[in-house]
Amino acid sequence: MVHIYFLDDIEARKWLQFVSVHPLGAELHSYIQFVSEEGIFITVEEQHLNDVHRLLSDVFYTFLVEEKLRDGLEQAIREKFLFEEQEEVEAILDIAASIVEGEMKLGSSNGFEEAKAAIAESIQVVLTEEKSFSFESIATFRLKGFFESLEHYAGLAIDEYKLEQDYQNFIATLRDFLNKRQSQLRTIHLVHQESFSFFDESFRKLEKEDLTRMMDRRLLGGYPIYIDSTALAPLISIAPERLYVYTDDAEDGLIQTIRRVFEERTIIRPIQSFSRTLI
Repeated sequence: MVHIYFLDDIEARKWLQFVSVHPLGAELHSYIQFVSEEGIFITVEEQHLNDVHRLLSDVFYTFLVEEKLRDGLEQAIREKFLFEEQEEVEAILDIAASIVEGEMKLGSSNGFEEAKAAIAESIQVVLTEEKSFSFESIATFRLKGFFESLEHYAGLAIDEYKLEQDYQNFIATLRDFLNKRQSQLRTIHLVHQESFSFFDESFRKLEKEDLTRMMDRRLLGGYPIYIDSTALAPLISIAPERLYVYTDDAEDGLIQTIRRVFEERTIIRPIQSFSRTLI
């Protein structure tokens, strides 16, 4: 008989949910007993030893990834990098979890394979000696390196979070600059293909000399993030009341930045609609 301890009944029931969806869960269900406030008791019979080992190894690995990973990441964010504000911690945690998920899908994270092997080895010892144990005991003695490795993901997430914060501040600054500008042209039609072409409300093409004349030079220096001079800086300088953007790549980074700066002034349309407009 193997006895598995949990922090509380809620955690034990979550663990049992992973058992229920495992391919061997139904077959071995009768050997697994949940006792409130005591944990899980598993009857180990010789003929089912390999199946029980596979079940417990898989379930504890899933339990690690699904239930304990975010806790480990949050601990690294708070204790290693000293973030305290809950909103910041949650934002960084979401980014870190996404990074980890991406690496797992690509199969590029050796740390998870090592953790899986360590869990399997621990379960083998437990079943052989029929010991009592808990996930915390496995984590402490077998997964210490894994949880320490989560600091790497937390650090990557913090870097990404800070870049996003800088970007949001940058957008807010440009939006404020735009809102203080007097509009030089009521409407701009911006065509995005390999490059950007500007047209006024009468669909007259604005040449480079026109854009240079209307450009506010303050936008070309003094900002921590580079301001694109081919589209973004001229647009903010002109400060149109209505901006039509014709593109077949609405997810392009610069298009997204323009959209965020100009907000409700912006109307995105496909390239084809610009061609129809000129007919």
